[in-house]
Amino acid sequence: MFFMKKEWFSTWFDSPYYHILYQERNEQEARAFIDQLTQFLHIEPTHHIMDLACGKGRHAIYLNQKGFSVTGIDLSPQSIAYAQKFENEQLRFFVHDMREVFEERYFDFIL
Repeated sequence: MFFMKKEWFSTWFDSPYYHILYQERNEQEARAFIDQLTQFLHIEPTHHIMDLACGKGRHAIYLNQKGFSVTGIDLSPQSIAYAQKFENEQLRFFVHDMREVFEERYFDFIL
């Protein structure tokens, strides 16, 4: 019988080790990073942003709070289920493999 080997990243981002490694990351760190990034890139409220590999959506959620239209995608169903609790008309989350085309649409920025 043939078994396909799972790619390392299909489980890494939901592993205990991942959560230990990134336990110091918080909302304050995320907001400071996004504030600097949007200023540096001159991102405008009319721009549509994709948050690629968004995890639980902390960057996407803050971008949306700043007035941006954001689509977040991630491979982890658990992370996306959490992020979807914050969805609204301008903020959407999807389980998706970044190696595949995500919709035929245009994004001004992919972060």
